[in-house]
Amino acid sequence: MTLDYPDKGLVESFDIYRTRKPTVTLVVQRDVTEPTLFRNSNQDRAETQEFGDKLHAQVNGEKFTSKERLTGLDLLRRLDDELVHEEYTYNEPADLNESLNVGTLTYGLAGTGDQDFAIKSRVVEGYTYTTGEYDLMNKETRNAVYESGTMRNEEGKQSEALFDYVKVQPGNDLVHFITLEAATGEMLLYVLHNILNTGKYGARETRTGRNIRNDVLGIVLGNHDTSLSTGELLMEYRDEGESLEEIIGAYIDDVRRSDWDVYGDLNGADEYPQWYDRLYEVASREASDANEVLREEFDRLTTEAKAEFGDD
Repeated sequence: MTLDYPDKGLVESFDIYRTRKPTVTLVVQRDVTEPTLFRNSNQDRAETQEFGDKLHAQVNGEKFTSKERLTGLDLLRRLDDELVHEEYTYNEPADLNESLNVGTLTYGLAGTGDQDFAIKSRVVEGYTYTTGEYDLMNKETRNAVYESGTMRNEEGKQSEALFDYVKVQPGNDLVHFITLEAATGEMLLYVLHNILNTGKYGARETRTGRNIRNDVLGIVLGNHDTSLSTGELLMEYRDEGESLEEIIGAYIDDVRRSDWDVYGDLNGADEYPQWYDRLYEVASREASDANEVLREEFDRLTTEAKAEFGDD
């Protein structure tokens, strides 16, 4: 059941100290399927960035990875009680030993309890932007109602509380380049699983259904840095007459280094190899043996990392 991983882009085993830094970059298209609010310091709207003559919503990548980390943590607990310490709480780690799991090994951790400790993230998520225009005038107004379900309380007093939100509307999307540095194959599997199995993002996501659909358009493997920029893509390559696959393919072709291998649905990319097809099948939970493979892969990484930290 063990998966095959590529020779390029990954490290063979977990090591605290990164003597080599090969990288893998996932090219992710995030389609907005329901109105979605990405807040910044202004509670009612997203940050913005102007490319050409259009305003685009700007989203910190952590707003996506924080939700994907929770998806992964839930998976680990469902697969095996031994994969996550029973005392571990997301974002409130008290002890290094109880905090060692695939989630923290992959996305990093900063100790906030009695000990000072940290695990550096292997994931570099970067900023992303809507590819289409973000209309600040398209506000959604919500009323603050009383328990009666109306705008009036028991005394008949009218509520004057109104909330305006500027959401990213359906039909828009974001291109997100997610890079893993000095990651193991199991970490790539974990990140891919979390991307493919998370569908609710943004503020107030408990008040909507699935609002984002993620699709992996390509993968870039390199012996060195393979990071890409959505801002650079939109500033220099955006063309209304071309598809995302065409403009991303042109962008990657221009910045490509000699050690890169590029696979996917992008112009100029090679077809996905067999190892990736199997990886995707397991990560998306489409394979009949997905749970068994995920459990085996994550158990091996966890055991390996605990031995490494114990020896340090």
